[in-house]
Amino acid sequence: MIGVDYGSKEVKWFDGKRFGKGLPEKRGLTVGLSSVNTLIKETSFPLCRGRQLEKLVINEVTADIPVDPSLLSVAYCPVEKLEKGCRFLIFVEKKEVIDSLPEWLRETSLITLDLIGTAAAVNLHYKGERVDVLDAGEGKLSLLKFEAGVIKKAEIFRGGFRKEGPWREILPKLEGSEKVILIGGGALSKEVRKILKPFNVEIPEFEPFGSETPLYFNAYGLYNFKESPCRAIFSQPSLFSSELFEKNRSLLIRTSVLTIASLILITTAQVLQLQYAKKEYQQVKKEINEELSKVMGEKILLPEVQIPQKLKELKELKEILKLDQPSALLYLKGISDSVVEGIRVIEVSGSASSGQFTVVGRSSQEESLRKFSENLKNRFEKVSISLAKNRKFKITIWGLKVGG
Repeated sequence: MIGVDYGSKEVKWFDGKRFGKGLPEKRGLTVGLSSVNTLIKETSFPLCRGRQLEKLVINEVTADIPVDPSLLSVAYCPVEKLEKGCRFLIFVEKKEVIDSLPEWLRETSLITLDLIGTAAAVNLHYKGERVDVLDAGEGKLSLLKFEAGVIKKAEIFRGGFRKEGPWREILPKLEGSEKVILIGGGALSKEVRKILKPFNVEIPEFEPFGSETPLYFNAYGLYNFKESPCRAIFSQPSLFSSELFEKNRSLLIRTSVLTIASLILITTAQVLQLQYAKKEYQQVKKEINEELSKVMGEKILLPEVQIPQKLKELKELKEILKLDQPSALLYLKGISDSVVEGIRVIEVSGSASSGQFTVVGRSSQEESLRKFSENLKNRFEKVSISLAKNRKFKITIWGLKVGG
């Protein structure tokens, strides 16, 4: 991959080791068009990615520019995550600008903007810092504001650094800047440095460019395009473009055949695995249904339907028969079995639904009442005794003990 700064005045390139001027006669380029005539728009959408997002972007652009969309090329990138959606920078370029590139370049290269190269370079060398980058070229001046490597604002000013006009607009926008990174041809101009003297200006210099770093800053960033926080792309190389396909026809055919053969083998193996798994599943399902049939007492074919139905029937039957409540007869039997000699039961009242019964009677002697109450305590959860005159008693019982 070679980064190419396709500037309005001069083309500059960098291939990772070497750099130079002019368009390299190679493939696999990342080309950054001059943003001299680019319209930049900042907006927000509820989506951050997806096909629907592209439609929203096009609608946004055509609403602002009364031009046939087929005459425009649009690129965009999210630069900030919001509570709902993302903030975007949208770049609009005339399609004729891209169509004016050599055909081989359009078909085999990734086409973006020079300022995207700026973003990638800033992300590598000034990540985490709050900086303003002023690209002072001969055809235009661009001002990019970064925070933590992310573009917060981008503006293009027509007219190069040798013209006086743009400076009147730019200088007020630099007020309060912590650091101004100066790149482009203007970084080598004494006049520009003098204009920017009131600000904290830094002119980058790193290998292999040395003192020419400002000129190759964007080409360096385009070479490192994948590091850019904003990857706005107008067009990408097509795998089956005529030139690329013709030059690599045999390789592509061989690769395609091998790929298809591999897919056939993989698919066959997966089909066999699925068939085996299906047979195993059906056998296990059959055995489960057989066991369920034994438990349920009826033939089970669709457990996911039959079992819920059976459970519903049992719940209804339980409600009718009150199977979870002991019968009143069991309470009466428990009371009857607890009676000893000397105890005369006069009245028994209560209900199985409440689990509470009251026994009223007389005792001929205290010992008989004691034995009677002990027997009741052995058969019921709770026993309460109250005495009246003439050895008359009233005993309240709750809850039949299991096995009582």
